[in-house]
Amino acid sequence: MAKIAKTTQSAIAAYEAGRREPTVPVLQRMLEATGHNLLIAFEADENVYRIADLARDIRETPSKNSQRRLRLVFEFLRDINESQQLSLRFAVEPMATGDRRFDALLAAITEDSCVRGGVAPPSWVFANKRFLDEAWWVSNLKSARAQALVNTPASFRRRGVMIDRHDLVAV
Repeated sequence: MAKIAKTTQSAIAAYEAGRREPTVPVLQRMLEATGHNLLIAFEADENVYRIADLARDIRETPSKNSQRRLRLVFEFLRDINESQQLSLRFAVEPMATGDRRFDALLAAITEDSCVRGGVAPPSWVFANKRFLDEAWWVSNLKSARAQALVNTPASFRRRGVMIDRHDLVAV
């Protein structure tokens, strides 16, 4: 096997004993020597709910059900406030939700969370399609609008998403 795998018998013995780990090319040659192929697959960790997953869930929720869509957003916010995996949560650009307001909201959440977590925001948050032409007041309550006018974080305000910082943190 060592000869076919183009390595030494002592290296094979070290791998078998657990004293060394083969590189991927050596492992591939060893497997080929035994009549096997090395397949490496990558799949998302289902235990990590990413912004891309949130976008999918919003897209799959009927557009007339804005309350459910916002509930999904607030559940995500609660989850990331307890998380240390910010880069992982936001690395993959989410597909469009079918509602520009929510696309802007997801970009604002991403930028704000990254900045507060000391992580560089991913470049996708700065795409023009992630900004609204008119302000979207997330709450229709007059008192909430007044609070949002004063307390909307910069990453949200710049995108036209008007929501009180306290609503983002107290979810």
